[in-house]
Amino acid sequence: MKTTAAMSTKTVVPAVVSTIDDDGGQRISVFGANRAEICGAFKPVDCPYWLMYVTKAIADAVDRSQPTLFPRRIRLPAQQDAQQWLELIAGLYMKAGLEKKP
Repeated sequence: MKTTAAMSTKTVVPAVVSTIDDDGGQRISVFGANRAEICGAFKPVDCPYWLMYVTKAIADAVDRSQPTLFPRRIRLPAQQDAQQWLELIAGLYMKAGLEKKP
C-alpha cells in the first residue's frame, strides 16, 4: 500500500547546524526562515548528556518573556534525541506562524 502525504509548497524546513566548539564541546542550533535561532542544544566536553534550550523568541511567542518563567534546560541522553526534539519544537513554532518575517 502506497501512502502519499500532501505538503504545502510554502512549507519551510528549519535549518539544523551542528558544530564543535573550540574546547571540544558539541552544539546543535536550529534556525528559522528568518535566520534567527529558534532553539538549540549543547554538550560540554565533561558532560554525559545534552542540554536543550529554547531562545527568547520562543518564550516571547508564548508570553513567557520574564526571566523567572524560562523553563530550565532539558537533559537528553543522546545527540539524536536532542536533534529530534529540536526539529519538533522548531517545526511547531514555524508552522504556528509565530516566526516574525524578515
